[in-house]
Amino acid sequence: LVACSFGFRCPASSGLRARHGSMAVPGYEVAGFVETIMQMVPIAVASAIGMGACLVATRALFPTVAKESHDALAPSRRFFVSQCVVSGLHALVSGPAGTAVLQQLLFSDPPAYAACPAQPNLATVAAPPLAVWTCGFTCGYFVYDSIVMLVYPEFTRAELGNPALMYGHHLISLLVWPYCIASGRAVVFVSFFLFTELTNIGQALFLVLNKGKMLPSLETPVGLVWALSFLGCRIVTIPWLLKAFAEAVVTSDCGMAPFDRALGALTVPLPILLNVYWFALIARKAMRIVAGSKPPPKEAKAE
Repeated sequence: LVACSFGFRCPASSGLRARHGSMAVPGYEVAGFVETIMQMVPIAVASAIGMGACLVATRALFPTVAKESHDALAPSRRFFVSQCVVSGLHALVSGPAGTAVLQQLLFSDPPAYAACPAQPNLATVAAPPLAVWTCGFTCGYFVYDSIVMLVYPEFTRAELGNPALMYGHHLISLLVWPYCIASGRAVVFVSFFLFTELTNIGQALFLVLNKGKMLPSLETPVGLVWALSFLGCRIVTIPWLLKAFAEAVVTSDCGMAPFDRALGALTVPLPILLNVYWFALIARKAMRIVAGSKPPPKEAKAE
């Protein structure tokens, strides 16, 4: 993805899919209403598993493994660090799984999809089973995180400021991602966003060290690795993502219904804008660390 962002051989280009030809895959049909509803079942099951794992991690992991650091923190900071631990554990599952899904869709031989208007194509390729479960698990984390912010509003505002941006991020993902995965629409884009969860591993570890006052000698190198991973996964790949978005949603008739194209046009650009905004916050924090200045009272947490 990084290479094709600079103009090299790009998975979303016709060059890769040329071997597949422009003929439709025999027996392929875009998922209908019944198939979409049935596909929601494993997504719901995986969501329940994700929520359960998050609850167990919150109640047991941080207070047990780092008891002294946990007990020394103020209640709101203890709450925040616990949620960072949960976020990191979720990213350890969803990030590598999302990477495997994206690799399967973009780099399989023969390719998983053909050039538009053949079916399946970039916009209508069906979700692999791992994508179904990874999407569900991630949605379970989003539900959990939203509930926690609602149950602990004072702690949330004390550590994150206004959580409206996070609520919007979670809600849109919860409404759009399961539909896309279950119906076989824009699966490549959802898989890409699942792949970017990899960067939350470094984010969670940095925030645990920084806010939890643990292992200060590791804080700067971990923060640097996090910033570089965010840059590589979410920023450098933007040209490829925009190229794929233009091909699948904007300029080509890939067989998506008007509603699906409108949904893609409205929602795919949002994570790009959020990633640019979050990277600006990361860069600003990095400059403060280098300069040795104190941070402002409240900051948004990147997802």
